[in-house]
Amino acid sequence: MRTANRKAPLDGNVSFMRLVDDVTDHVITQGEFAIAVGASERTVQNWSRGQTRPRGDTANRVLDLVHLVSELREVYTDEGIQIWLKSRNRNLQSRRPIDLLAAGEVDEVLEEVQRILGGT
Repeated sequence: MRTANRKAPLDGNVSFMRLVDDVTDHVITQGEFAIAVGASERTVQNWSRGQTRPRGDTANRVLDLVHLVSELREVYTDEGIQIWLKSRNRNLQSRRPIDLLAAGEVDEVLEEVQRILGGT
């Protein structure tokens, strides 16, 4: 039974809803997801409900974060990914990957992920 506060997802929003939920249900919180993609927590909640979907550069940042998590799942558990995202990284000049994502520096983080996976 659906509550009054929970609307049915709009058909075009279901895919983004699933992508957001996969990361926020298992790896990081909706608040952390919001920071990483440059959105508000309320906006991420709306994506998670399927009420809206990210657009433009924000959609690209969501897809980048989802891709990054997918790549990291090749070598880490979801808890390991959470720890990796929030820990200072020697190869990133002792910065935290999640902070770099928030600053829009996804390419630098993806390069480190590729190094971890043995690509460089």
